[in-house]
Amino acid sequence: MNDGFLGILRLALTALQNLSFAVLVGTLLSDRWLARSPSPWQARVSLSLARVFRSGAIVALLSGVLVFWIHCALMSDSSLIDAGPAVRSMLAETDFGHAWAIGAGLLLCVAIVSFFPWTGRGFGFQLILWLALAGFALSRSHAGHPVDAGAFSLPVWVDWVHLLAISAWVGLVWVAAFMVAPKMTDAPQAEHQNGASFVQSLSDTATYALVALFVTGTYNGWRGVGSPGNVLDSWYGQLLVLKLGLVIVAAALGGHNRFFEMPRLMESLQNPSSTSRARYIRRFATVLHVESWVLAGVLVAAAVLVASPLPGTS
Repeated sequence: MNDGFLGILRLALTALQNLSFAVLVGTLLSDRWLARSPSPWQARVSLSLARVFRSGAIVALLSGVLVFWIHCALMSDSSLIDAGPAVRSMLAETDFGHAWAIGAGLLLCVAIVSFFPWTGRGFGFQLILWLALAGFALSRSHAGHPVDAGAFSLPVWVDWVHLLAISAWVGLVWVAAFMVAPKMTDAPQAEHQNGASFVQSLSDTATYALVALFVTGTYNGWRGVGSPGNVLDSWYGQLLVLKLGLVIVAAALGGHNRFFEMPRLMESLQNPSSTSRARYIRRFATVLHVESWVLAGVLVAAAVLVASPLPGTS
């Protein structure tokens, strides 16, 4: 293997960890909303979400370990097999290593807790998971470009909010498209109101996340490129434009669902005599599927941005 391959592998694994983390956030939110109306159908969906959460935690942890190992190998110009000393040195002597170790420890906590019984859990169960996920996101912000301004500085906190916002949006779209929406088509009549409440919460939260994403993204982008001339004249600026373009496309798809598909879907879910419910659910889910893959592209662009030097620093 050469450095070029390792670099590409690191980016791919970073994108995979980003997506896995987003699914963790989306799964927790979705399960919380559906649990507002307990029922046998909701319990079955919750069990499926628990399995997805457990798998996501394991994938996020393992991909993170591999990313760190590859990073150390590249930094020390050694092979993966011979990177052990570089890994130990990075963990013991660098702020980057310390931040990564804290994040990995929190993800390990999430993975362990995910094996606890998913049903009958109380507020403390979810609180542990949310605190661990928020702490992991903060460790990620301390391992990237924002930490150049200092630990716990304003850029770090802005990046933290940005990461949580994009994770909530991506995670909710993926979980809704591939997990919840397909199960809504054969849900009993008594569950349609719960489904309507879920769709409303999904739309509202995605909207709030999008607003936070644009505000924090504008701050991060301007701070990263430094000047308007660097937007198109640097690799970092071009990637930023690509990421923004993908976000706009995903936002347009979300807007289509909210203003065109969602009103008809909500009406069919709240109308016991509706005969078009399954068709409206499928149309809503189809847009979600397209949006989910566009957002996957956003996460790939974000992974490349984190590994790219800022304009004027390379």
